[in-house]
Amino acid sequence: MADFPKPPSRPASLALPSKAHLVAAADEREKQLRQRAEELSQLEQHLLAQQEEIETRRLDAEAKSRALVENEMLFKNQKLLYQKQFSQLMEQKELTKLRDDLLKKEEFLQQTEKRLNTQFAAREQELAKREAWVSAEHEKAALGENRRLQAIVFTDVVSYSALMQANEALTIQKVRTDLQRMQAEGKEHGGMLINTMGDGMLMIFPSAIQAVRFSLNMQRAFAAGAAGGDGLRHRFGIHIADVALLPDGGIAGDGVNIASRLESKAPNGGICLSLVVYTLVKGKLQLPPGSVEEVVLKNIAEPMPVYKYTPEAICSMVDPNHSAPPVPLAEEERTAPPFAFNRPAEGKGGSAPGFAAAPRG
Repeated sequence: MADFPKPPSRPASLALPSKAHLVAAADEREKQLRQRAEELSQLEQHLLAQQEEIETRRLDAEAKSRALVENEMLFKNQKLLYQKQFSQLMEQKELTKLRDDLLKKEEFLQQTEKRLNTQFAAREQELAKREAWVSAEHEKAALGENRRLQAIVFTDVVSYSALMQANEALTIQKVRTDLQRMQAEGKEHGGMLINTMGDGMLMIFPSAIQAVRFSLNMQRAFAAGAAGGDGLRHRFGIHIADVALLPDGGIAGDGVNIASRLESKAPNGGICLSLVVYTLVKGKLQLPPGSVEEVVLKNIAEPMPVYKYTPEAICSMVDPNHSAPPVPLAEEERTAPPFAFNRPAEGKGGSAPGFAAAPRG
């Protein structure tokens, strides 16, 4: 037979607590709840206190943050102010330096102007003395009626005073060398040295063609030397006129003064011709490209047309020696002085102030 499960056993009867016990348990529970409520109240008060403290700290932090921002802005403003002041200070220093430089330059320009005025005044006095001497000798020669038509060449060194101030000994040596070279070249072209005048010279030629050919050759040679950096530059003035022949070998007359004035109008390193010289040589002598101007010459009543030739134009032309040869002259006319004269006695007048004695062939 099959085994059937046994029915569960009946639990033992439960004992219910007494009423007093339940009341005591309820009182204990209520007491615990009150104690827990007091703890919660104290915790709530503590949390409120902490919250107030945190809020106070937050407000303090915000105040400090605002103070930091304000200080940073103040620092930036001060930095900008300092930069501006520094820039102003640098500008003031630059302006002071610039003002000092301008004062130095102004002082230098005043000194230069004073020096140039002094040199110009001395030059004017020297020219006045020469003109007075030429006029006096012209009157003397006019009484003797000893005159001749001659081509007159005046030369001068460009910036002679400045060169003398820079290096007097070297400038004197270069001027002496150039004058000797011009004297030798002029003699080959039929010319004769009349006077040397410090940095320049006065020569005469039997014809305008010879005088112009000589001047072109010399200026080509001087331009080549100046291009190398060692040579001097000269100005040439050429005129042809009836001159008075003086007993001591000099010449005088308005033509001499005009030639001297033409030299001052010549370009630096160039040549200046009078109208009469240009008329005589054009078509007979190859000339470089030039310019014609009407100028007023000092102590000359009417304006004169002049022909100017720059050193660049002179150097660009064909060698003037390749042009038509000059008219042959007799040996005595080429080498001898253009007039007879007797050397004046020592210590007696008759020579120009500052003029060297004329060489004797």
